[in-house]
Amino acid sequence: MSKKCLPGEELVPPEILWREWEDFSTQPDAQGLEAGDGPQFQFTLMSYNILAQDLMQQSSELYLHCHPDILSWNYRFANLMQEFQHWDPDILCLQEVQEDHYWQQLEPSLRMMGFTCFYKRRTGCKTDGCAVCYKPTRFRLLCASPVEYFRPGLELLNRDNVGLVLLLQPLVPEGLGQVSVAPLCVANTHVLYNPRRGDVKLAQMAIFLAEVDKVARLSDGSHCPIILCGDLNSVPDSPLYNFIRDGELQYHGMPAWKVSGQEDFSHQLYQRKLQAPLWPSSLGITDCCQYVTSCHPKRSEKRKYSRDFLLRFRFCSIACQRPVGLVLMEGVTDTKPERPAGWAEPVIEEDISEPEPDFPRTVGTIQHCLHLTSVYTHFLPQHGRPEVTTMPLGLGMTVDYIFFSAESCKNGNRTDRRLCHDGTLKLLGRLSLLSEEILWAANGLPNPFCSSDHLCLLASFEMEVTAL
Repeated sequence: MSKKCLPGEELVPPEILWREWEDFSTQPDAQGLEAGDGPQFQFTLMSYNILAQDLMQQSSELYLHCHPDILSWNYRFANLMQEFQHWDPDILCLQEVQEDHYWQQLEPSLRMMGFTCFYKRRTGCKTDGCAVCYKPTRFRLLCASPVEYFRPGLELLNRDNVGLVLLLQPLVPEGLGQVSVAPLCVANTHVLYNPRRGDVKLAQMAIFLAEVDKVARLSDGSHCPIILCGDLNSVPDSPLYNFIRDGELQYHGMPAWKVSGQEDFSHQLYQRKLQAPLWPSSLGITDCCQYVTSCHPKRSEKRKYSRDFLLRFRFCSIACQRPVGLVLMEGVTDTKPERPAGWAEPVIEEDISEPEPDFPRTVGTIQHCLHLTSVYTHFLPQHGRPEVTTMPLGLGMTVDYIFFSAESCKNGNRTDRRLCHDGTLKLLGRLSLLSEEILWAANGLPNPFCSSDHLCLLASFEMEVTAL
């Protein structure tokens, strides 16, 4: 095992663990378009599952390869803070943030670094959750929406996972004059782990995408730039991953264990298959992963009744009762309405209550229209190995992602670095990931230098600044 550094000492990882910064700022995108020459708003974002101490202790058998000293929270906290300070992102999206550690140590320390933080604990009795932190010198908060996936009485959504969606307004320097930048939607979540319950993962993602759609939707129906990140507990090119990237998934009849692509042979005992519709209409989310209320006119606009319909109530019992305290004014308020002879109470066959909007359901297909692509390509061409973000049970895999708004390339080569045509949000660079072999050479994760069982993800973006 590598030499362990004590908390507070300068951590200098061995050369094998150094991660390179991959700069795309001077490269054209996949359609040969270069970055614009005008003013740009640039920022960096980190996504990081920092390993909640409670969860680590509940699954201590996964960390037998680690020296006990490097698993203490004080040791890990010092290492994590050094990572945050070294990379100094403008936006920080964290998963597995233990609530007591957040309020007692993480939030105060991040506040000292200039961050404003929002936290959402998992529902039920869980002690960890997600956090999104941003620098108020770079962004102004427009809204923050916590997302809960638990729905009482619905077996498909009986888990306690959560997410956070923030809408941020970039702040440009005053010297640029009258200019504007589009708002930025930042979404962070931690999806259910259970490899056998792909149906639950898809339903959770549908709720999350519906919230992102609502927060990022502009008045003309389009969306502002979006960054969606977190621990999605799904591997690259799995059905769930492809759904996020491609915007469509035909799921009917698919074995639930296939959805995430995680290796788990226990699925042989659980032959659950996905059936259409995946979630009930009562959830209020369409098969395009949008809230029904977001894609239907306001109900108040439907409250229009004909004159003849309203006249049917002119002499009903309640209308013929004089209100107590009503002042009698001749010619203005009558003693009481005179009911015509033979008038009968109306029988209302029409339901005048406000019904739930009816919306069509597709047959075994779900979609979304957010046009997302991954910052990472999930392959290390110089090593000929897959990228790894975590090593459960010693098996390296990618389950952590940063997706961002971009137009997908037609006939794009998925081995290229740039898989998309840049839109309003442009990818400038990313922090390289490591291979399974390299991490094993450092005794896996966590190790004395990386204090989580996940690697952090870091990317740099720019947004166009336009004149007013």
